[in-house]
Amino acid sequence: MKKLTALVLGCLLTVTFAVAAEPSEADQKWLTAVEKMVTNGQTQVSTPSETRVALLKEWAGKNGYSVDVTKTDACYRLELSKRIAQK
Repeated sequence: MKKLTALVLGCLLTVTFAVAAEPSEADQKWLTAVEKMVTNGQTQVSTPSETRVALLKEWAGKNGYSVDVTKTDACYRLELSKRIAQK
């Protein structure tokens, strides 16, 4: 019985972490909007969500941007800049 309980608990934890790692639909829409803003030349973004900060950092790393994060009392301010290739 203890083995079954441990197995079920392990499966639940695995599923919980897998779902938590996936960004929500709202976060994905937010990232799409930010991508459009960056494409149009805007480099400053703010968000109250730490999840969105991590999501934007991941996107920026994949697309050659660096992100400077400043935390205020109410939100995170993010400034993106394009990395220049160096020889």
